[in-house]
Amino acid sequence: MSIRLNVIDRQGKETAIDIEEGTTIRDAIVDRLSPDNYGLCLGNCLCGTCHVHVASNDFEKLEAKEEDEIDILKTLDVKLSTYSRLGCQIKLKKEYSNITVTIAPD
Repeated sequence: MSIRLNVIDRQGKETAIDIEEGTTIRDAIVDRLSPDNYGLCLGNCLCGTCHVHVASNDFEKLEAKEEDEIDILKTLDVKLSTYSRLGCQIKLKKEYSNITVTIAPD
């Protein structure tokens, strides 16, 4: 099943990506948009470079953060928002179709 992910890049441009269910947000963004300095640890929840801000009306659809993600987010030298997540930790499923994420500043 194809899932729609709406991505706002660091320049403010919105792109709709259709991807397979089970793909992470990180992989979808890297495969389709290839932003600089994004997802550098290849989705291993080590670096935080796949930091995204999930749209407030979509945030509650997602499963809760797990301990590894919480720990990495705490180590980032950036301003976190209530809606901060790591793209590598969110596998897309049909309930998430049409969510919007903004790639955090580099």
